[in-house]
Amino acid sequence: GRAGGRAENTMRGEEEKPEVEAPLSSAESITFLRARGVEVDLPEERGAKGVAAAPEATGPGFGFVRIPADDHAAVSAESAPSAPSSDVLPGLLRPRFADAAAMDEQTVMRETAARMKNMLHSGGEGSGLKAPSASAMTSLASGGACEAYPLAQASDANGGRAVRLYIDEVGALRGRPRNSRAEALAAAVGLSSLSIHGDAYVGRCSRLPSGSYGESNISFELGELAHDSEWVLAARRTHMQAAQAANHGSDEHLASGDEIHFAWSQTDDEVEVRVRGAPEGKGASKRVKVAYGRGTSLVVSIDGAEVLTLEPLFARVVPDDCAWTMDGGEVVVTLPKAEERPWAVLTLPKK
Repeated sequence: GRAGGRAENTMRGEEEKPEVEAPLSSAESITFLRARGVEVDLPEERGAKGVAAAPEATGPGFGFVRIPADDHAAVSAESAPSAPSSDVLPGLLRPRFADAAAMDEQTVMRETAARMKNMLHSGGEGSGLKAPSASAMTSLASGGACEAYPLAQASDANGGRAVRLYIDEVGALRGRPRNSRAEALAAAVGLSSLSIHGDAYVGRCSRLPSGSYGESNISFELGELAHDSEWVLAARRTHMQAAQAANHGSDEHLASGDEIHFAWSQTDDEVEVRVRGAPEGKGASKRVKVAYGRGTSLVVSIDGAEVLTLEPLFARVVPDDCAWTMDGGEVVVTLPKAEERPWAVLTLPKK
């Protein structure tokens, strides 16, 4: 398959030559992983410059909250000592996300598709950039990778206090379960369509007084998870104002595409594919056949010949709920998503 995240789309009368890609080197894997925010600690670098020391946590204690991915597990409050001028939670939580279990190859392809697409657009099609293999990602991220995702940015209006969601940077790649309560909190502050996999933690940092550089952890209380909390409402207003200023529609952030023979678009819960060149007139629909496989493919045939094959789809759809219709020379196929999440691309590379 191509590094841009597109699978083979076979149209009638077209032939594609198989592409041979060189295996991703260790250096390329490390570059890719660091580009997406994962910290990679290499033995040779430790010897050359020493390990970047974790902030010394000797300051006042602060509270933070754990939101388990298991909906039946209780949300809990935890505490830790702070550091003088930095956020200690990424370093504190990183070992909790450590996992040496092998990652699934197709899951890695799916979850890295969006970032690869953006990186290829920035570097050009000739950049030679390829996503790392599942084995490379497993090896490099085995020690844990913690991402601090901003729910509320520090500003003068909120006294320089930021609220962050601390999550497993590669939780989706590891196939961890979705965290519905953390996603609901993100949606409450105006961050919709955010997929969070695995346990999540919520903490707060405060900017240091004027004249000092950095920030320090301060307490985030269990009761502040309520969606009508003051900080939640303020963050939502800020995000809504930013979206309006950027003139973003509700579905504008979702990927779509327009090829020679077909176009596709999506909402939060379904994908629409419009296939051009459909027959018209009386009995036209009887000449068309659409198949969905087991929810991982889409095949459109006209007069018994396949005119469009999309396989594998970015994620599963629900075959029993799929439907199609004819519209002015197009076959319009509606594919309900099995999981409500944005699709970065329409198809994944074939193995």
